[in-house]
Amino acid sequence: MTDVPTPPAELLCSIAEPSRLRLLNSLAAGPMFVSDLQAVLDLPQPTVSRHLMVLRHAGVVWAEPVGSHVLYRLIRGPRQTTALLDAVLAALDADPVYRSERQRAQIRSRIRSQSGRATA
Repeated sequence: MTDVPTPPAELLCSIAEPSRLRLLNSLAAGPMFVSDLQAVLDLPQPTVSRHLMVLRHAGVVWAEPVGSHVLYRLIRGPRQTTALLDAVLAALDADPVYRSERQRAQIRSRIRSQSGRATA
């Protein structure tokens, strides 16, 4: 991760795709594996992985290897990037569809963390 913020226009272009917005919204609930994101968003694994790669390149998602799997979480990086990301997430939370997805993601993330399972 770098401390150099992604330029705002580049960041907005990276996150503006609907599936990426859904991924960010879900990751706002907590760290998740690809399989968790697939289950919450009902998206195929290649789609989730491809969009996570774009979000990682934009500097808003961090990947942590856990065994043979990877745990994804939002990055709280440079102030400019974090402020813009927080504004987008707040706007998504005002939408009932996105709010429902985030709640499902939160439940899934809690179950995973409480069980202590690192397997996806």
